[in-house]
Formats: sequence, structure tokens, C-alpha cells
Amino acid sequence: MKNSKTIVTMAVMSIFFISMGIGTITAAIQNIAEAFPQIPFSTILLVSTLPSLFIIPATALAGMIAGNKIGYRPILIIGTLLFAIAGAVPVVMSDFTLILISRAIFGIGLGMIMPLGNALILNLFEGQQRANMLGLSGVVMNLGGIVLQMLGAVLCTISWRYAFLPHLLGLVTLIMVIFMLPEPEKKEGAVKEKVKTPASVYLISTLIGIAMMLNYPMLVNMSTIIITGNLGDAASTGLVLSMFTVGGMVAGAIFGKLHQKVQRFTISIGLFILSIGMAFVNYANSLMALTLGATLVGMGFGIVMPAVMMIIGMIISPAGFAAASGILMAFMNLGGFVSTYYIALLSAINSSIRFPIFVAMVVYMISTLIYTLTKIKNPPSVSTPA
Repeated sequence: MKNSKTIVTMAVMSIFFISMGIGTITAAIQNIAEAFPQIPFSTILLVSTLPSLFIIPATALAGMIAGNKIGYRPILIIGTLLFAIAGAVPVVMSDFTLILISRAIFGIGLGMIMPLGNALILNLFEGQQRANMLGLSGVVMNLGGIVLQMLGAVLCTISWRYAFLPHLLGLVTLIMVIFMLPEPEKKEGAVKEKVKTPASVYLISTLIGIAMMLNYPMLVNMSTIIITGNLGDAASTGLVLSMFTVGGMVAGAIFGKLHQKVQRFTISIGLFILSIGMAFVNYANSLMALTLGATLVGMGFGIVMPAVMMIIGMIISPAGFAAASGILMAFMNLGGFVSTYYIALLSAINSSIRFPIFVAMVVYMISTLIYTLTKIKNPPSVSTPA
């Protein structure tokens, strides 16, 4: 099956379009809590964070076997089907346990999808073109996040159940994968090649997992901050959270040029923007300030992620990138799941709903200083990445 470059690119980008689907129901958290008043709020948060736990093994496994033992297409077909069906089925459920089970299955589907888009890009593009395509993937990923999150928020104003319906957009990706995405050709000797994952990949993945743990309190608590603070409703929450993805989309659009100009300080800039964004969210007393803060947080993280992907792409061969990407995504989602208990731990220290956001602000500012000083003291070699 020979498809044009444009059609294949569209199919690959459709994978990124749904890859932020885990945030679809975030704006509905407070509404779901009100629908199940007998269930502790920390348990309610599992509706958002439980998929992250099941994404971990699915992502790691998909990254290891994709394009090797099993083709990309079969994995993507199964993953998008689970994403759409398990993601939407809570619309007809009233039992909270069954909802959590469906969220776990949804997490497995999303986990199968997540590492494959970047793996395809890393095998198709090099150098500055690779940076540009990673930036474009960020734009599409965040655009998808905006669409899914806003649909979930708007539908939630009718009923909390309807917030799950936007997951059905995964069926569009399923159709595009089936009819528009050819199976990538295996490179000569790729099957026999034994690729070892460097320890640095695990270190980078751990740090990104911590970053996700720091980001999650802002995402899952935003509906509570807005509704209990009388700043708006679920639709308002959806707007604020969608600006997180807008920020990520803007970052993706400018990443190629930014990286070209600042090179090894790209991550420093991303971390600094993250700290400023968290400061706005922490001290905001208006919807506008929250919106600006969420936008900056999304922009900062949207700069850090493709920079990290480029670093991994330079320390591991294309044949091993799918596995490395799977490890990175696994640690990211571990951070998302652990955030539930991280929030509970911090609440025992300070009961303010914004205290975890304050902690994130401080950690990101310290990280900015440490990373920048490290880069200044260690001038890059010819091939040193961001």
C-alpha cells in the first residue's frame, strides 16, 4: 500500500491528536465528586489518575515490541479501539467501581498509542527537520487536548456522564490508521540488533515523571479551585485547562526556532516558564490570572518535552527509540498516578488546595537555576543536545 507523504503524515498526526485524551474529563472532577458524595475525594481523583497506572505497562510493552515482534499498525488499531470504547462507556454506568474498571482499560489503550508517534518521527526525520516535526507533533497533540477537554467540559454542563463521550473521536484515528497508515518497513538487520537502553534514559524518564507529579495537582484540582472559589463552573474550568494545552501548542509551534537559537538552554527556558506559570496559578484570585498561569505552565512543559525527546534521540539509535519512548511515557504516567498520593501527603502538611502548586513553583525555580548553572559550567561538545 503506497500512500502519499501528506496522507501518511496526517495519519501519524492523528495519533498525537488523541494522545492527550487522559485530560478529557478533568473539568468534570468536581461534578463527579458531587454525583458520588459518599466516596472520598481522593478516590474520586482516581477517575483521572488511575488510567496513568495502567498506561505504564502498556506503554513499556508497546515501545518494546512495536516494529519488532509486532507491527505498528496492529498495536495502534487495538489501542485506538480500547481508547474509544472504554473511554466512552462510563456514559451508561452508575457504579463507580465499573467506571474505574473502564478507566483502567482506557489507560491500557492510551498506553499502547502513546510511544508510537514519536518513534515513527524519529525513524523518518533527522536534524533540524526532526526538531520541526517534533514541534508540529506538539501542536497537534495539544490541539487534540484542547478539543477533547473543551468538549468534555461543555458536555459536563449537561451531565457529568457526557464528559466521557469525546473519547469516541478515537474512532476517527482508528479509521485513519487502518486506511492511511502503511506499516513502516523494517530496516536491514533491525530485527537482529540488540539495543541496550542507557541508564541516562532512565534518569531522564525519572525526572520527567517527577515533573508530571508536580503538574498534576494543578490539573486535577483546577475544577475545585474554580467552583469552590466561585470563579466559574465546569465550562470555565474547561476553558482554563484548555489554555494549558494552548500553551503547549504555542510551544510546539515555536520549538524548532527556539531550539535553533538557544540550543542547550532550551530546557532552562522551559523550566523558568513553568515556575512563572505555577506562581500565577498559586496566587491567582481571578479566572483571567488562572488562565494565564495555566497557559504558561502548558508552554513551559511544551518546550521541555520535545527538548527531552531530542536528547533521547541523540543518545539512543532509532531502532531503540520506541523502547526508550515507552520507558519515558511509563515514568510520566507513574508520576501522574503517584500524584494522587502526593497530593494527599501534602494535604497532611498544609490543607490548602493550592499548596502542591506552591511546591511545584519552588521546585521548578530551583531546577531552572541548577540546570542553567550546569550548562554554563559544562560547555557543549560538537554533538551535545539541548
